[in-house]
Amino acid sequence: MAGGEMSPIYPWQRVQWERIEAARKEDRLPHALLLTGVRGVGKRHFTGALARAHLCRYRNSEGFACGDCDSCLQYQAGTHPDFLLVHPEREGRAITVDNTRRVTEFLTLKSHHGAGRVVLLEPAEAMNPAAANSLLKTLEEPPPGSLLILVTSVPGSLLATIRSRCQQMVITADRGVAERWLRQQAEGENWELLLRLAGDAPLRALQLQEDGLLTKRMELLEALERIAHSRSDPVSAVPRPLEQEQAAEILFWLDSWLMDMNRLKQVSRPPRLVNLDVEDRLRQLAARCDGRQLFAFHERVTRAAGQLHQPLNSQLMLEELFIAWAHLTRAHDD
Repeated sequence: MAGGEMSPIYPWQRVQWERIEAARKEDRLPHALLLTGVRGVGKRHFTGALARAHLCRYRNSEGFACGDCDSCLQYQAGTHPDFLLVHPEREGRAITVDNTRRVTEFLTLKSHHGAGRVVLLEPAEAMNPAAANSLLKTLEEPPPGSLLILVTSVPGSLLATIRSRCQQMVITADRGVAERWLRQQAEGENWELLLRLAGDAPLRALQLQEDGLLTKRMELLEALERIAHSRSDPVSAVPRPLEQEQAAEILFWLDSWLMDMNRLKQVSRPPRLVNLDVEDRLRQLAARCDGRQLFAFHERVTRAAGQLHQPLNSQLMLEELFIAWAHLTRAHDD
């Protein structure tokens, strides 16, 4: 590889990259790609490598950008005239129809470097209905040489018409490959547990280790236990002020615990528990809940997680969820 070449894909993304490179060599590369995968599998890293490769005129034998040509240098500087990044103006805001109209206008322009044009839209679930409908015509009739990459962790939140006009590719991580990579980042950690808690998302597992999120996880579980036993007010358990990243973390752990609690409610020894380190505590909480109501509450949490990019009050949403948790678990004491 050339000395200026940027970092390649993560090792667990090799299969997906080879599929795309094979399609490129056979002139079957889709004009619109919907890239999905759980949070923490490196979708942004992968799409960056894909965009650079599409714009570079001197790709290497594996299909990666050379890193040294004018196109690569402009991409690194954030000034590439043939690349457009579309994202919310601020975290928590929507991608609007004005944003997607820019896509249409951008793709009608002639490529400066002759390698086509690339649009990266992330996160795709942030598009409001008007924006999504505005993008449909562009997806149906894209200009030659254009590549639209839509990235999302929740593909089900997109319009079916959007999904049907894109070729979908799921980024997953083989656990063995991921564990080997994680051990190279830090020795002596229980990466098997961390990777399981992260939903087999290596970057998420690394974040858990680096940011001390396991400690915050246990603090949240203790808060849920106090609420369940009427030792804490549910509203006071929600951090103030609440940042969107905090809300996402809370909903992530709630979803993981509720999934295991529903499994424990159905089978005494379920084979696919994620939170093995707190199994007994989750079993005790599950015993306080009606099975159907527990399942319904889990669905409510899942919906809430999918709505975080919409304009809503995350503080109020979590307060309502914690109040519902109190009603669900305290009914056992009535």
